[in-house]
Amino acid sequence: MKNSVKNIQTILFLGALWGIAEASIGYVLHFLPAGFSGMFMFPIGFYFMYNAYRQTDSPNAALWMGLIAAGIKCIDLLLPLRSAMGVLNPAASIIIESLAVFAFVKFYKKEKVVLPVLLTSTAWIVVFTLTQAVIFKPLTGLYLQPLNIMFFIVLLNILFSTLIIVIYLKKEKHISFALRLRKSSFALPAMTLGIALLLELTNSLAG
Repeated sequence: MKNSVKNIQTILFLGALWGIAEASIGYVLHFLPAGFSGMFMFPIGFYFMYNAYRQTDSPNAALWMGLIAAGIKCIDLLLPLRSAMGVLNPAASIIIESLAVFAFVKFYKKEKVVLPVLLTSTAWIVVFTLTQAVIFKPLTGLYLQPLNIMFFIVLLNILFSTLIIVIYLKKEKHISFALRLRKSSFALPAMTLGIALLLELTNSLAG
């Protein structure tokens, strides 16, 4: 039971940190042309989810992380000036990322790195772009670009994300997983979650 509680605390903590990253780094990067923010934010999301997987030894941690980070995005639904689709579109991106990373950690073998990461990076950007085009249809999005530009940006996303994640996994033994809860308590996860929600709301109100 103790380990289960610690796992929940870890997932809440890292999920909230991912939410903070989305509401800070992601907020700034979304001023870039459509499609470019993902090549940075997907490796960041991967880092948090992979940390959660390593610390809990459960592939399901990636799915729970996605729900937490997407839930932080969905707080914007409380704001009357935000359209539902405008909020659900980035939340869907996070959920798709978590599904892709869940599949990755489920079948990942350390002796084979490049191909699994390449497939994971490809899966999330392709599925998300199709989701935008078919379901959410935001006012700005990669799916609105001319076909040749869209393919180029998708390819750039895949290659850049794959490169960053492969380097990280190759150097994994030399990197300390510092994002750990030192004490078994819900205080720090709850505080981190509160900061993430406040930051997300602040960004939305600021436009």
